Amino acid sequence: MPHCAEQARPQRVATRLLRGCVAVGAIWLALAGGPALADGPGAAARAPGEVPSLDVGEAVRLAEAAVGRTVPDFEMRDRRGKPVRLSDFRGKPLLVSFIYTGCFEICPTQTRTLYESVKGLDVMLGQDQFNVVSIGFNQPFDAPEAMRAFAAQHRIQHRNWEFLSPRADQVDALTRAFGFSWVATPAGFDHVLGVTVVDADGRIHSQVLGDIVRADRLGVPLRRLLLYDQPLPALGQFENIVERVRILCTVYDEETGEYRYDYKLILVVLSGVLFFLSTLIYLGLEWRNQRRQRRQLRAPCPSTPQPASGHGV
Repeated sequence: MPHCAEQARPQRVATRLLRGCVAVGAIWLALAGGPALADGPGAAARAPGEVPSLDVGEAVRLAEAAVGRTVPDFEMRDRRGKPVRLSDFRGKPLLVSFIYTGCFEICPTQTRTLYESVKGLDVMLGQDQFNVVSIGFNQPFDAPEAMRAFAAQHRIQHRNWEFLSPRADQVDALTRAFGFSWVATPAGFDHVLGVTVVDADGRIHSQVLGDIVRADRLGVPLRRLLLYDQPLPALGQFENIVERVRILCTVYDEETGEYRYDYKLILVVLSGVLFFLSTLIYLGLEWRNQRRQRRQLRAPCPSTPQPASGHGV
């Protein structure tokens, strides 16, 4: 079952927009006398000649409406120029963030904040439990080379994090499918900040909106996905069972901004496991003793040998 978009601090989430960050593409169009900038999804109604702006309420509504939707499987390019599809990330939860490399303040800050949160999540989930992608929506300026330079400049080093560039003709359908609202202005782009959480089957599970996406806010939907919304591992898959128990034994530390192990909970789990094992051993021994007793009761009594009799010659 899909889950609703996260609603924590709705007023603050709804009003923190990306405004005034300079986009190279927008300035180039303005200086070159190019076509008028198109209004993206979530754009507010405006009179002729007015500067485009974002309708915050509509943008949040569109984000929430995308929950439960299967994301389109467009072929994009990674920062090395190799083709990548979103279906390549199926099998694990996926965190999706839309950025544009021409932004000099908000997008870099958002990406670095997400990076710190992801490192905090690694403690709880492990690096191989989920993937992250940043998608550049300002095409053709967010080309693979620009995405590679953006990742290097902001020192995003995580083996399960990729930076993707869609084709220009894919941007509108891609952003609408994710419920990501953006508006091109002469100064850059306005858009609601946040991260989209996609489940292992490629469906949008939840939207975590806001300028500060901490590890605990991302940890809630990821924890639910990994513990409850995915099929339980088979009894023979001992490593998967241990991994789920490990995730259960972590809590968010407000001081460090990371997840840590709750040793009290670990002791409770270990006590429960030991009790379960001791009960199994006791029942096994009782079953063996009862089985041995039944065998003894069914065994025939040995006959007493009779002395041989006969007549002498």
